[in-house]
Amino acid sequence: MKSIVYISDFRLPFVLNFIKPLKKFVDYKKILIIERNNLQNEHVLSEFFDEIRYIDYLESLDSIKEHIAQIRMDHKIVALLTPGENAIEIGGEIRSTFGIPGLQRNQAEAVRNKWIMKQMLHQRGIRTSVTAIALSVSDYMEFVEVNGFPIIVKPLSGFGTINTFKISSINELNSYLENTRKEHQKDLLEEFINGKEFHCDSLVSKGNVVFSSVSQYLYNCLEIATSHKPPASITIPEGSNIEYIDRIKEVNKEVISALGINNSVTHAELFLTPEGEVVFGEIGARIGGAQVMPPCIKNTHGVDFFAAVSDLELGVFEFNRCQTDNNYTGMICFPTRAGIIEKISGIQDFKDIKGLIDFNVSYQVGQKVGDVKDTMTRSGFAIVEGDTFEDLSNTLLDMYDRFYIQVKAEEGIR
Repeated sequence: MKSIVYISDFRLPFVLNFIKPLKKFVDYKKILIIERNNLQNEHVLSEFFDEIRYIDYLESLDSIKEHIAQIRMDHKIVALLTPGENAIEIGGEIRSTFGIPGLQRNQAEAVRNKWIMKQMLHQRGIRTSVTAIALSVSDYMEFVEVNGFPIIVKPLSGFGTINTFKISSINELNSYLENTRKEHQKDLLEEFINGKEFHCDSLVSKGNVVFSSVSQYLYNCLEIATSHKPPASITIPEGSNIEYIDRIKEVNKEVISALGINNSVTHAELFLTPEGEVVFGEIGARIGGAQVMPPCIKNTHGVDFFAAVSDLELGVFEFNRCQTDNNYTGMICFPTRAGIIEKISGIQDFKDIKGLIDFNVSYQVGQKVGDVKDTMTRSGFAIVEGDTFEDLSNTLLDMYDRFYIQVKAEEGIR
């Protein structure tokens, strides 16, 4: 029997957006491999999967391989779905080891390892940041001597701006080396690109970009992660007559070709400098901002990215779109604070917002909340549509300013 294997560390109800499209594949056995401690409401997942298998950690590659070997004894695996950023390399390794179609080991490494990614693009003459791998303290100093400050320091295969730093002086660099960097740690060093940040989300079928959507961040990802700025972006409709949109799409297309991405959803980060140059940042073979970006793209362009993920992986993708009003659509994520929640905003506090499409707060009064260390951990989000970029931007930031979250410290913690 033909089977679809799905490897995930996503939590309910978030993962439902990804797995709902699987229901249409009625002639396939669908098998979920999931972290044991991450499983919630097994009865909900059993509606979508015929079998659920468990691993202790997503990174347990040997355990995953054991499951795959067992599955292959009775089933032909025709597709392996690994929609999370931290599962892309695992998916590539599994496909190459067991002869499963899709993104292979070398392709997965190219879209995850930032050094390999940018070297491949440099060789094609695509403008991206100057990079280096730092293996010793002297490597950091040499990079600064050549490129100056500020510089970006990040993991080779990071995601969500986790452990990413902007270092602007020799004192900051010395502090990082003495207090943050671990012994023998390997870092990626990058030239800092000054400019507005955009993301370009694409559908790639048989090596061709069949659709792409450009959105502008209200604040750069690094500002979000390090300066407590709100994660927010606005999807730009077709016919906006903004000249740089076509240039962003063209660079995005060149990158996808250079990296050999053939059948995938992609999420690229790009910068527009004050001089009007488009500079590539990075790209992932995945949906970006999975709770918020696909709804924005669908509202503006009528294209369903969640459905496309499984269709592209199984080779049954046919591009189509539904009718929309072709409006700007924006998303904003609300702040969170560490502690036990005493009071938090709800949708009733935003009844006056015109164009409100979705409002979601994932925390409840009495719930314990941890600290924010990346661009993904937030208390909730809103999706709003509007007629102009400027008006919608003002609406989103107004909602952020009005959102309140009141917490108290845990007992025994001062």
